[in-house]
Amino acid sequence: MPEDPQSPRPEPARTAALVSVGCKVNQGELRQWGVSLARAGVKLVAPGEPADLAIVNTCTVTGEGDKSSRQAIRHAARANPDGYLVVTGCYASVDPNAVGAIDGVNVVVANDDKDEIVRRLADVGLVPGVEVDPDDVADAWTHRSERPGWVTLMPGLERKARAFVKVQDGCNSHCTYCIVPAARGPQRSRPVQAIVDEVNLLYRLGYREAVLSGVQIGAYGRDWDRATRRVRRDSGLTLTDLCERLLAETPMPRLRISSIQPQDWPDGFLDLWADPRMCRHLHLPLQSGSDTVLKRMVRRYRAADFRALVERVRAAMPEVAITADVMVGFPGETEAEHAESLALIRELAFSEQHVFRYSSRPGTAAARLPDDVPPPVKKRRSEETRALDAELRRAYKARFLGRTMDVLWEEPAPSPAPEDGDPVWSGLTDNYLRVFARGPLHEGQVTSVALQELAVDGIYGQIAQGELAWMTASSARSSAATSRPTSSTETSR
Repeated sequence: MPEDPQSPRPEPARTAALVSVGCKVNQGELRQWGVSLARAGVKLVAPGEPADLAIVNTCTVTGEGDKSSRQAIRHAARANPDGYLVVTGCYASVDPNAVGAIDGVNVVVANDDKDEIVRRLADVGLVPGVEVDPDDVADAWTHRSERPGWVTLMPGLERKARAFVKVQDGCNSHCTYCIVPAARGPQRSRPVQAIVDEVNLLYRLGYREAVLSGVQIGAYGRDWDRATRRVRRDSGLTLTDLCERLLAETPMPRLRISSIQPQDWPDGFLDLWADPRMCRHLHLPLQSGSDTVLKRMVRRYRAADFRALVERVRAAMPEVAITADVMVGFPGETEAEHAESLALIRELAFSEQHVFRYSSRPGTAAARLPDDVPPPVKKRRSEETRALDAELRRAYKARFLGRTMDVLWEEPAPSPAPEDGDPVWSGLTDNYLRVFARGPLHEGQVTSVALQELAVDGIYGQIAQGELAWMTASSARSSAATSRPTSSTETSR
């Protein structure tokens, strides 16, 4: 947005490119902006293509996040030399001067203002200010597909089978290694009705899974009051309440929880999985299996608390996928503490881990601690943890060989398809198994698949025979209907 009130009013953008770096929350925000821009009549183009407007949503969770954000900003500036470049997100909030100094950046928007970014662009004339009637929202930025009852997004606005839906932002925890509370501010929840409306719209657009995302989603409803500087606990709403509303008021076939802090587990939450639409997958950030390391991190649980939660979840859902974050090399981490962490990971047998080496972030409490674990030791501990992860992943996937499970198809896999055959598609089961199969599939479709063979990154399967016969017959009917001459009788119908 132009800061000089005397500067010429810019022409409204006709095209826009959106770029996201980092977490699922950033991806969900990007999709929301894309929908708002499309509602205003702005055509969305792929990142890297020339556009009148580019918005880059940045990350700062690690030094690599900063580096990737700078690269994305420079790439957007090169692709849009005559366009307007807006940069927002966590890196832009933590170091706005550095971001603003990058050649080509026109304006930096802090996280506090990012939810209103499209409206603010419209206020200064960078985006057309007229929006369509919300009642006609799907027709405004979609066109009807050939599949009855489906709609697809207008060209340039990517449609996936799964959508990340931001339900809250900010964090009231202050773990010593984490810069996110400084970048995103305190916990604040989106209104329930707004989330319900968004999920209903996503279903109309062809999505078949909503992934509820946020920075601290377990704290939904416990918002920070800036006036009293205390957490409000009288709203009466929790993440459990939100999910109950979504299950009752939307037809979305799958609801998935992206990540929930163990200490924020809300009352009655596990009861929700009595509904099969709740995906049997929970991401629980462990960080360390050593109590002394957890204490230095200022994590608000201990290994016994984490173990008890996992046992409760598995008692209710024996086949649940529990994934985790694990950090190695935190300041002061000894060999004994590292061994404690490995022992807990092996005991809890996560289906997948995201393993990180600690890196100091300026502005965090841990940055004042001596980073006394040498890089070669961090590397070796990371390799040991990843090796254990590979072993546990394989064991979890092997439990399902020979089973037939429902898969939500997302996109064709990178492997090339033979000229005379169907492509290999990639999709997910509700318990987060990555499945590959060949067939006449399409995005957002759910089919039953016989799981046959382990792969490094998933499981190879074959579409169940009944499903394949139905799809083949359906395809043949569609082909015949479009290729045969239309009779006078058909014309009169």
